[in-house]
Amino acid sequence: MVKFLRDPASTGGVADPEATDIDRRAQDVVKFGKIKEVDYKRQPPAYRVLIGDENDEDNHNITDWLPAGGMRAKGDRETHFLEKDEKVVLLSEGGELATAQVYPAGTYTPENEDEKETTDKAGVWRKIFNKPKSKNGQGGEDGGEDGGGDEGGEEGGEDGEEGEDKVLGEISYDRNTGDWLIKGLKNKGSITLEGSGCKMVMKDGTITFTAKNFKVEMEENVEIEAGEDFKSTAGGESTHEAEAFTTVAETFLGVDSAGEKPPIKVYTEAGPAKKTFSKPG
Repeated sequence: MVKFLRDPASTGGVADPEATDIDRRAQDVVKFGKIKEVDYKRQPPAYRVLIGDENDEDNHNITDWLPAGGMRAKGDRETHFLEKDEKVVLLSEGGELATAQVYPAGTYTPENEDEKETTDKAGVWRKIFNKPKSKNGQGGEDGGEDGGGDEGGEEGGEDGEEGEDKVLGEISYDRNTGDWLIKGLKNKGSITLEGSGCKMVMKDGTITFTAKNFKVEMEENVEIEAGEDFKSTAGGESTHEAEAFTTVAETFLGVDSAGEKPPIKVYTEAGPAKKTFSKPG
């Protein structure tokens, strides 16, 4: 094999361009940076990543649009896209950044001293959802057409107002105690559990159950506490069985509407009643 010597003057000062290219590619296989731009409207959504110091003109690079990754490539899906200024790592085949895959950097970097890791115990899984930095979840000013705002971020503020809790919700499981926790905003939003023809919605201080049949079986006690009104409606027959009923209030039987209070005709241990039926004994 004949190798031709190159004059550095004719190769931009590089005596061996092949070795220089191989070295560059090897260094570009793994790169660290942060999200510079996001576009959630693309299919798939994509990021542009800043590598290096943006203030140094000779020591930074901004990639072209790179597709956002997910936990799965087909079938089941899990979506939790990265946001602007989030630290990432790029893995590129052959050192070609145009084909790089974008992944979270893996090490969480708190923005202030109050932010801590989600747990300091083994066996605890916890996921926290923080308030977005802006309405579109990208941080900074609201994005335009290329920003792709997300409807779920409409209530975001600028990094969260001072004294306001930045955590919008969390879900956790403690393997040691068996405790599950699903938590949302205190006075806003809703929590919905739906499946098998049943639905439970917690919203505005009200819990709504929707089901063809509603059945409660408890081995011991059932306690329901209501601050004001407690309403139970049945379209058909309602049957209640117990060894004893105790009512600490007025009870009206046989009324035609919830607001009706008939004159007292019969007074029972359960309270005044409009109609009563007894079994000869």
